[in-house]
Amino acid sequence: MEYARLHDSGNPAPAVALFHALFRQQRVPPRWPQTEFAPAPFVLWQNLLDAPANQAILDEAIARQAGFRPTELSKLDPYGKQGRTNLVNYDTGTSGLLVRALVEQQLAHICERLNMPVFALELFHLKFASYLHGDFFHAHQDNGSNNPGRRISFIYYFNLEPKPYSGGDLILYDSRFAPRAYVRSQYTRIIPQNNSMIFFPSEYFHEVSPIESRNGEFMHSRFTLAGHIG
Repeated sequence: MEYARLHDSGNPAPAVALFHALFRQQRVPPRWPQTEFAPAPFVLWQNLLDAPANQAILDEAIARQAGFRPTELSKLDPYGKQGRTNLVNYDTGTSGLLVRALVEQQLAHICERLNMPVFALELFHLKFASYLHGDFFHAHQDNGSNNPGRRISFIYYFNLEPKPYSGGDLILYDSRFAPRAYVRSQYTRIIPQNNSMIFFPSEYFHEVSPIESRNGEFMHSRFTLAGHIG
């Protein structure tokens, strides 16, 4: 409401126009110059799937618990063990097929909302991720020197109900890209909600805040199907 009021009153600040478009689910304004810090644009879908489909994804993730492993860190990884802790499983089964089909179907709409050119899908990375008590992922970009082909990052959130954890918020930092940097004090906080999905450009710095869960059991994780396309 506040951004709508500022927008309607003619406030010229670029952030006002950007957030007004985001919260109205409209196309965001053109990108700011690469040398200036800008809020991260995003597309957020809530109550995405019907209840049986959402439950099936949760059931499949829990059934595949044995295949979850600590995140593999390469020698080139800039974050290291002090930068992130979580479990991942790249065998996403029928859940992965469902999410991929949805992304492919909606790609043109997602690009339009993010004010990005529509592109042919040549890269599709997807994994289950489980964040248990104390897990986190410090500020990073998804398309650094190791993964330059990533254009859009996305996260589908799912969990037991009632929500068995707190924290795990997605922090989208105001970022610039020439040179690459972000503003620690300026960000958009996305609180994970079951059966919601978010898309944002991969070059924006972001992090996952630490998790607090009831008892640390796997089924009480902050679950996601997270991926990148390019």
